[in-house]
Amino acid sequence: MQTMESIVVYFSRGGKTRKVAEAIAQELGCKSVDIKKETPEVSGVDMLLVGSGNYVGKTDKSLLTFLKTLQPSSNKKAAVFATSGGPNPNVISVLQRALEAKGYEVVSSFKCRGRFLFSNRGHPNEEDLKNAKVFARTLKKTTRA
Repeated sequence: MQTMESIVVYFSRGGKTRKVAEAIAQELGCKSVDIKKETPEVSGVDMLLVGSGNYVGKTDKSLLTFLKTLQPSSNKKAAVFATSGGPNPNVISVLQRALEAKGYEVVSSFKCRGRFLFSNRGHPNEEDLKNAKVFARTLKKTTRA
């Protein structure tokens, strides 16, 4: 069975999305890259996971700029994830559209609560991080070559 090469690329303003990204990367045994700190190398990657917080329905421009600079792909898979104070983060569809515009097949998405002002304190919590790892395990099963 062939091993799938993956990478987790994320933007996190307050550290909530970083926690989720690191849990996913740990489960997949791959690198997680904070787009604020470095530009990830994705040329040899089979599965690109992209995550962001939901900032008034938007993600950071640096993450969107990175996605716009991706080389077009016809055989790579992707998944998206988001943390959000609300129940339906718009950033999931924004990330999905950006990846699909580059030819990536978006196979799954994951969202969990993040803190918003005074609500959702303590999120992502241990259960949220456990669910992020379950999401990653599901990706492993659905994308085996």
